[in-house]
Amino acid sequence: MKPLTELDLRMALKDSDARTYSVPRGTVITPSAVEYLKMRQVELVFQDAKQSPAKTPSSGFHPGSVNGDAFSRPAPKPETTASQKTERPAPRWDFSDPAARNCASEVEKPKELFFGPDGGQFDHKPESLTHLKGRQLVHKDHPVIIFRGKLDTLTARIIEAQVCGHQLGNQEYVKDLQEVLEFTRRLLTYELRGKEVEDFYLLGLDAAALRERSHDPVKFFGHRHMLADYRMGPLCIALNTLRAMVREVELAAATAFKDGSGQPTRDDIIRALNRLSSLLYIMMFKYLPPDFEPEHSGI
Repeated sequence: MKPLTELDLRMALKDSDARTYSVPRGTVITPSAVEYLKMRQVELVFQDAKQSPAKTPSSGFHPGSVNGDAFSRPAPKPETTASQKTERPAPRWDFSDPAARNCASEVEKPKELFFGPDGGQFDHKPESLTHLKGRQLVHKDHPVIIFRGKLDTLTARIIEAQVCGHQLGNQEYVKDLQEVLEFTRRLLTYELRGKEVEDFYLLGLDAAALRERSHDPVKFFGHRHMLADYRMGPLCIALNTLRAMVREVELAAATAFKDGSGQPTRDDIIRALNRLSSLLYIMMFKYLPPDFEPEHSGI
C-alpha cells in the first residue's frame, strides 16, 4: 500500500474545509503528512477495508460509518471565535509538483522551504524536527544530533570543572581547561561547516606528542597507568570524568559519521576526540597531589 504523503493530503484537501479524512486501516502515514494534518486541524479516521476512504473530500463531507450506515454525512463544524478565524496556519507547498504550485497564489508561496526526513517540505520547522544542515530537517534522535548533544554536554562539564578549579584557587587549572573548552567548541564548528579539523596543539603538544605521553606515563611522569581514586582530589576526579565523557562523544561520532558500508566519513573528528581524551589523562598526572601514589591499573 502506498504511503500517505503530505502532497497527497494537500492535493486532496486544497478546496475543502473537512475536519476529518478517512483512509484504509493499515495505511502508512509519513511524518510530514502527520504534521500537515495537525496544521489543518484535520482528524485522520481509519476505516476497515470494506469501506471506501475519501480521496478528495469537499464541502465538509467525509465518508464514514455512522450507526451502521455506510453513507457519507456532513462533518459538524466546530464553533470558532473571531480571533480563531483570523489565525489561519500558513500553507505549505511542494514546488516540485506543478499541480501543487497552482494551489497557491504568489503572495502565499514562501521563498524558502524546510525539507523533512521523508522528503516532505515545510514553510516552518515542526517542533518534532530539528536542523541538520541548512534547511534540512531530521528527527531529534538522528545520530549526528545525538553527537552534537553529547558534545554540548561535554562543554558544560568542562565549565563545571573550571568552577571547581577557581573555587580551589588553582588558576593554572582553569586556564588549561579554557584551552580544552575552546578546542571542544571548535570541533562543533568544524562539524557544522563540514570543514576538516586543522592541525592542532593542546597545552603545547601536537597530536603525536599527546599520544606518546598518554601511552608511556612512566617515561614522562614517573607513574604507571593509574586507576582513578577519590583520594586524588576534586581536580583530578573532574578531569577523569571529562576524559570518560570525551570517550562517549568519540563513540557517538563513530556512530554518526559513517557511510553506507560502515566506513568512517569524519576520521578527523574521531582522531581529534581521541587525542583530547589523551590530553585529559595527561592532565590528571599533572594535577595529582604531590604525596599521592596512584594505584597501578594493570595495563
